Amino acid sequence: MATIGRRTFVALGALAAAVPEGLRPARAQGRLQDAILRLNFTPWGMHAQYYAGLRQNIYRAEGINLEIRPAAAGQQNEVFIAAGREQFLVANADGYIKSRAAGLPVVAVMADQPDTPFSVFALRTTNISRPEHLRGKRITWFQSQVKGLLDPLLQSGGLTRNDITFLTVSRGAEVQMVAAGQADAGFGFSYGQPLTLEERGFPCNVMALKDFGVKFCGTSIVANEREAGRGDLTERFIRATMKSLIWTHANMDTAMNYVVEVAPDRVHALEVRKLRIIYEMYRSPDFAERFGRFDESKWASSVEYLAEGGDLQRKPTARELYTNQFVDRIEEAKQLSALVHGRPAS
Repeated sequence: MATIGRRTFVALGALAAAVPEGLRPARAQGRLQDAILRLNFTPWGMHAQYYAGLRQNIYRAEGINLEIRPAAAGQQNEVFIAAGREQFLVANADGYIKSRAAGLPVVAVMADQPDTPFSVFALRTTNISRPEHLRGKRITWFQSQVKGLLDPLLQSGGLTRNDITFLTVSRGAEVQMVAAGQADAGFGFSYGQPLTLEERGFPCNVMALKDFGVKFCGTSIVANEREAGRGDLTERFIRATMKSLIWTHANMDTAMNYVVEVAPDRVHALEVRKLRIIYEMYRSPDFAERFGRFDESKWASSVEYLAEGGDLQRKPTARELYTNQFVDRIEEAKQLSALVHGRPAS
């Protein structure tokens, strides 16, 4: 867990667990506690559970008046959480580790996806299907992304970053640029942009980082460190999110309706297809006993990739990046693990 106030963090967490639920502050008198969830992108399939939880009043049942906000363009979204202006963030691991290395007081409190979904994709018509094919090519890149994450894939093709050109683009523009041939390849989620391009008639070759031996964390729920230290709101948020994931598993079409309502440019059937792939990804050994549990060795490996690439102001320890204390005491984490692995609930 995060180094700042470590003993205080543990003590406060234990205290929150010891207080009977009915006596906790946000629910003591039937009052709702405001909270903001910032997304890592504009809404799409991977966010269905959050909108489902909002619309099905699952967060409200946990005493939370939740507001969901899309990613802020051109900004490191961890800054909002660190400042205490917002409480929770769906974070990509590369940007999150970079924020911890810069000293921002944020902490990962639940694994959203166990492995990195990042990939390099290119239209099949370009004949780019292996890392060595990227020599001299232009690849789309978000300003907040960490270039060191790409190094293992490049090295497997005998390349370095100097062998490619990074085209800085705004979120959402990468699909159009690849389709139009303004970029030779894109960097994004293996089940995201390539499937969108395929739906539009542009089938892609995909090189997923994890297929090149990259052991790197996936997306996470990140909280303000002080708020996580208090424990109560964070625990209720994670419990509600677990319940929302359980509900969404059985109601994907309805859950995606909620996403399309706020992002009408999304194609419902396509986003459901992406969501089914995500639920397959949940069948990970990391989530064998409890959904959302972090693997410390994966955090350590993730830090090494970014540190070796020169993308970190300092090298944080794996242990300061996360806590499993909430997932380890929430019963729904066991229920959701059994559900995604096809086991009877114990």
